[in-house]
Amino acid sequence: MKIEDANISESVESNTEASEDTEETTDTALSVDSALFPIAEWEKKWSAENDTKECYSTEKFDAEQYEEKVVKSRLDEAIKNSKSIADELKNVEEIAYYYTNYHNADLSQQDMNNVSCAESYIWDYEVQSLYNRILEEADDSRKDSIKAEQDAWKADFDRCYEAVKYVEGSWASMMNSELDSRFMKSRSYILARELADERGENIELPKRFFRENSYISDDAVLDIKEGMEGGSISITYAPKGKEKVDMLCYEPMINDTTISFKTTCEFDDGEVINTNDGDAPIVGIITYGWDGATLTITESGDKSLPAGTKVKFPKAM
Repeated sequence: MKIEDANISESVESNTEASEDTEETTDTALSVDSALFPIAEWEKKWSAENDTKECYSTEKFDAEQYEEKVVKSRLDEAIKNSKSIADELKNVEEIAYYYTNYHNADLSQQDMNNVSCAESYIWDYEVQSLYNRILEEADDSRKDSIKAEQDAWKADFDRCYEAVKYVEGSWASMMNSELDSRFMKSRSYILARELADERGENIELPKRFFRENSYISDDAVLDIKEGMEGGSISITYAPKGKEKVDMLCYEPMINDTTISFKTTCEFDDGEVINTNDGDAPIVGIITYGWDGATLTITESGDKSLPAGTKVKFPKAM
């Protein structure tokens, strides 16, 4: 299966300096909340509150179910029979779960790649379907602006993908498909809300999980994902014209809107090491939500990301 819009070949663009003149957002989701939790506690709390499913199936893996015509048929049926846009999203999520719940099964790498490609295809299909219906139902006076906004999102998609994609290892294809899926799913929610508004329906955006979370500005890309080891996250800041800054952060403190982090790792014997390349740890805060994110550096021994840096990312991917 091939996703035309997700096959990225554009060059990387990122961020060189903090955009202090970025318009201030009034969204309360971007304010710092003092009630932060250790990462393990927050993940448990998140799973309990959001009914997180275990991504695992005991059914026998059936490769034929991953053929494009089969996946498309399931999606067409779900869209056709949904009673509302909110219901449609729920049904599409169920289909995506059906195709991804083999991630922890004993599969070959090729089958794992197919599993990930299916999810990417599903959310790309939903993006295109929602977008086409918005264009069809919107007033003629709005069609040009709708097209321009979608084109702008595609450009953001390309630039963000290039900045954070995986380039090495046998798992790169699978991980990049999951990256596609993450961006496409997020876009589906935005378009679903717009289509719901056109139809006079009500739809609420779900809370954004702190990981697998990307943001973009005209000059920068910010990405937050799972770290190499339990209890850690990896933060990538990609400034334009300069090398990316990758920060491995152990035991961050987290809630719905805020991540407090530092690039240190403490061992059982009490030894603390700096996990980035600077001569002292990077310490900072990320506030995040559907309306964007802000990266603030409070302490740093890294010249490429000095203390006092504050970068705003107005778009969530």
